Amino acid sequence: MLRTQRSQSGIALLLFLFLTLGIGATLLMSATNASRQRLDQDANTQITLRQAKEALIAWSVTHNTTPGRLPCPEDTAAIGSANEGTALSSCSNAVFRIGRIPWRTLGLANPRDASGETLWYVLSPGFRGVPPLGSVGVSTGQLQLDGILNSTAAIIIAPGTPLAGQNRTTPSAGSPPSRANYLDMGNASGSAFVSTGPNATFNDQVLSITSQEIFQAMTFRVLAEIRGAFGLQNGLRRYYNDNGSFPPTGTSLNSLLFDAQTLGWLSPAANPNLWFASVSYTNLSSTSSRLSLGTRIMNVTPCTTTPCP
Repeated sequence: MLRTQRSQSGIALLLFLFLTLGIGATLLMSATNASRQRLDQDANTQITLRQAKEALIAWSVTHNTTPGRLPCPEDTAAIGSANEGTALSSCSNAVFRIGRIPWRTLGLANPRDASGETLWYVLSPGFRGVPPLGSVGVSTGQLQLDGILNSTAAIIIAPGTPLAGQNRTTPSAGSPPSRANYLDMGNASGSAFVSTGPNATFNDQVLSITSQEIFQAMTFRVLAEIRGAFGLQNGLRRYYNDNGSFPPTGTSLNSLLFDAQTLGWLSPAANPNLWFASVSYTNLSSTSSRLSLGTRIMNVTPCTTTPCP
C-alpha cells in the first residue's frame, strides 16, 4: 500500500513537472512570437521611413527652380479632401516647421507606420529659399537632434501607438492633428528633438536627413547640368556643338551658356558663384573633359543627338 502511494506521488510529481514545463514553454513561445512581431513591425516602419527620406531628397534635388530646398509640411486645410497630403504652398524660412509629411506632394501613397499613423515631418530653417552667401550650395541644417547641433535639415518621425495622455481623434481640416498627441518628449515640444527615450514615455521612430546627404545628392544634378543634362542647349556639350571641341582647362564655367532657369539656381543673382566656385573642370582632349565636385567625378563626352545619355 505504501509502495502504491509512493508510486502515485511520483507520477503526480512528474505530471506537475511536465505541466510546469509545458506552461513555461508556452509562455516563452508567446513572448518570442510577440517579440518577433514587434521586430517585424519596427522593420516595416523603418522601410516606410527610408522610402519617405528618399522621396524628400529626390524632391529636393529635382526641384525645377531651387534644387536643395525642401517642401513645407502638410497643408492641414486640405485634410479630408482630394488634396490631402499636399504641402503648404509657403512656410517660414526663419523658424522650424512641423506637421505631417506632405506625401501627395512627394508622389507617395500615404506613408503609415506599423500602427497605421501617417508619418510626421520637421523642416529646418533655411531650406525654403536660395542657400545663403558663403554656403556650399546647400543650407546648413539648424535642427538639434540628440544634442547635436547644426547638421540636420529635416526629421521624419513615425509616431507609433498613443501613449498615456495622448488622445487621437480622426483629423480634419477643422480639427487638425496636434503634435502633442502623436509625438513624444522633445519631439512634441520642438525644443530638442530626440530619437530615443524611456519606453513608458517614448515610442517614436526617427530618421534624419542631414545637409551633407542633400549635398551629396545635389552633386550629380549640378555636374549633369554643367555637362549638359538632356539636350544640346546647355553647358559643355553646348560648347562642343558650337565649337567642335571642349574648352581648355581653366575656362570659367559660368561663361558657358545655360537656359535662364538652370542658370538661375546654379548662379543666383545674390550669390553668383554658388555652385560654380565648388566645381573643378579639366580638359582631357578635344573630345573629352572631366568635372568634379566633392567626391563625385563626371567624365564628359560629346552628345550629337538629343536627348543625351
